[in-house]
Amino acid sequence: MGHLSEITVLFADCRDFTRLTHELGPEVITPLIDEFFRRCRVIVVSHDGILDNFRGDAVLAFFNVPIRREDHVAKAMTAATQIQLAVPEINSKLGGGDLLRVGVGVTTGMAYASLVGSDDCKDYTVMGDVVNIGSRLQNLAGPGQILASEEVYHRVRSAFPNARERVLELKGISEPVRAYSLK
Repeated sequence: MGHLSEITVLFADCRDFTRLTHELGPEVITPLIDEFFRRCRVIVVSHDGILDNFRGDAVLAFFNVPIRREDHVAKAMTAATQIQLAVPEINSKLGGGDLLRVGVGVTTGMAYASLVGSDDCKDYTVMGDVVNIGSRLQNLAGPGQILASEEVYHRVRSAFPNARERVLELKGISEPVRAYSLK
């Protein structure tokens, strides 16, 4: 059975992936996205996060369920920062210049954590506004940028003193959302 929990969600998405696949072909892009996914998995797991799934060219990870951590927001932000730092390394390793460009969204709040679609533990996921907002923030984050919700930013602001506040209208969310651009 599922339960309502405070979680932190991290979405990381590769920019212009469809165009790159079309222009360069899957044989060039597949090693790049494979390395990106592998690095994301290692980074997220090393910070006690769960890598929920890969969606096309995006990663969904969450923190604080089932492993409870008081510092789950800081862990997610550290993971987001390390993912952005890994991008130039991946590009360099695979000789791709700056082909891989990533935007990240991070938010925290209440969500329902549950097995969905089967009783297999690999189908454990999270659902709720916090997940949807994280996805929308990631969509608006520019390449190399982390867009953090106001709740996230207030918990980690000392590490990002020069963040720029943005007020955003997000699809499907009735109220404007305050977020902070971190580079």
